[in-house]
Amino acid sequence: MNCKQCGAPMSLVRERDYYFCEYCGVYHFPTPSAEGVRNLGEAPERITCPLCNIPFDLVIFDDHYRGYQCSNCQGILFNRGTFRKTLDARREKANSPAEPATRASEEELNRQVHCPKCDQLMSTHHYLGPGNIIIDTCSPCNLIWLDYGELTKAVNAPGKDRGPAHREQVVFLLDEMKKREKKDWNQQEIDLLDFLKDILS
Repeated sequence: MNCKQCGAPMSLVRERDYYFCEYCGVYHFPTPSAEGVRNLGEAPERITCPLCNIPFDLVIFDDHYRGYQCSNCQGILFNRGTFRKTLDARREKANSPAEPATRASEEELNRQVHCPKCDQLMSTHHYLGPGNIIIDTCSPCNLIWLDYGELTKAVNAPGKDRGPAHREQVVFLLDEMKKREKKDWNQQEIDLLDFLKDILS
């Protein structure tokens, strides 16, 4: 596939299903982003993407949580709390089958991404939650950087906290709580009857 901007051959980035032009730095996404974000326009803070060095757009996730997205590479910058809430909410609401687990590219651990807010080198490491993704975090700024497709990968990873399995687990726990409450109440009735028998006998 050739770049629409400069005509040079584009390289397929297989792990993320997009094309990249090494000559002019343009990305091409064959399918619309599955990140599920609503674009609110250029971010007033004027912070820039750590990969493309262009201003972020301010975006809203699921009409609840705000973050930043690069219009070129589609990477996402989150507050870590916002990432956790977005991921948990999406995994809980998921209706599609989970995707098979895949391994992250170990080469990504060697990359260097600078925090868009403080410009310090971010910590690059495996995400300990679902998805086998490699993320970049800045602890002082409480920020997390996700490349294109990584949020979707984490949402669709298998696990008991996702979709129908999660809902079944919640229903099971509620049923167990009701059974215990009923058992406790029945035991209290038996104890009260024994107490009355002792008094009256």
